[in-house]
Amino acid sequence: MRLYKKNYLCPTANFKKQTMANSTEKTKGKSSIWKKIFLNAFTLNIVAALAVIVGAYFGTLYWLDSYTNHGEEIVVPDLNGMTADEAAEMLKAKNLYYEIVDSLYVNGMKANAVVEQTPAAGSKVKEERTVFLVINSNIPRKVALPDLVEVSVRQAEAIVKSIGLTVSDYEYVPSEYKGLVEDVKYNNQIISSGTRIPVGASIVFCVGLGLSNEEVPVISLRGLTLEQAKERAHSASMNVGSVFYDEQPKSDIEKSIYIVYKQQPITGRSVKLGKPITVYLTKDRKLLEEVEEVYVDSTETQAPNEEELLLQ
Repeated sequence: MRLYKKNYLCPTANFKKQTMANSTEKTKGKSSIWKKIFLNAFTLNIVAALAVIVGAYFGTLYWLDSYTNHGEEIVVPDLNGMTADEAAEMLKAKNLYYEIVDSLYVNGMKANAVVEQTPAAGSKVKEERTVFLVINSNIPRKVALPDLVEVSVRQAEAIVKSIGLTVSDYEYVPSEYKGLVEDVKYNNQIISSGTRIPVGASIVFCVGLGLSNEEVPVISLRGLTLEQAKERAHSASMNVGSVFYDEQPKSDIEKSIYIVYKQQPITGRSVKLGKPITVYLTKDRKLLEEVEEVYVDSTETQAPNEEELLLQ
C-alpha cells in the first residue's frame, strides 16, 4: 500500500506565487513590445534622421558664430576725401576690404578721392567686410548745352542749374525781344546748343535789350563759322537769328567746319540795332568764289563823272 504525500502549502503562498508568475509574464510582454518598436528599421531610420538634423542645426550655428566673428565689431572709418590708395591702407589695417563701385566728378575735389562710402563712417561691421566706395573721376562729366535761345532768363537759369551748370555773368545786347537769352558764352566764346561742356562749368548769358530806333549797316558774316558769326554780329550790336544748312551736318564736330556763304539782310542794308540776321551755311568753300550780294543805296548822290564836269 502506497502512501501519497499531500501538498499542504497555504492558499496565500499559492496566490503570491501565481501573482509573481503573472507579473513576470506581463513584464516579458511589455519588454517584447518595446523591443519591437525600437528595433524596428523604420523607427531607427526616423531616429537617425532626427539626430542628423539636430546635429546639422547646432553645427551650422557654431560655424556661423565662428565665421562672423560673433561679438567682434569694427567701426568703419571716415574715408571721405582720401584717395583710393589711402582708403585701402586704412581699411587693410582694420582687417576690412574695399571695392570701387562707381565714379563721378565733383568740381574742386582731387582726382580719385573718395566721394561716398557704404557702410557710412561710424557704422559697426564684422571683420573682413567690404566697404563700397564711389570716387572722384579724373575726367569731368560733360553735359550738352540745351537750346536756350529766346528763352526767358529766369527759365534758362533753372534749366542750366538742373544739369549742373552755373551762370556767372550777363551781357546785354540789342535784340528784337527784350529779356530773352540771345546767346550763351563759355570761356569767352559763344557756343551753340548741343555743345558738351563740363558739369560745374560757368557760362555767360547774352540777354536781349530789345530793338532800338538807331539804325546801323549790316556787316558781312561771309566765310565765318556759326560761332564766329555770332561774335561778330554782337560786336556790331546785332544778333544771328535763324540758321540754315545746305546739307544737314551729321554731328556737332561736322557743324564746326560749316561756314556762312549767304545772309539776310544782305551786307550794307541799314537795320535797327538788335535786328537778327539769318545765315546760310555750307562746307563747300567753292560757294565763296561767287560774288557776295551787297546792298547799294540808289538814292545816294553819285559823284559827277568827267563828262558832267566838262559841261558845268
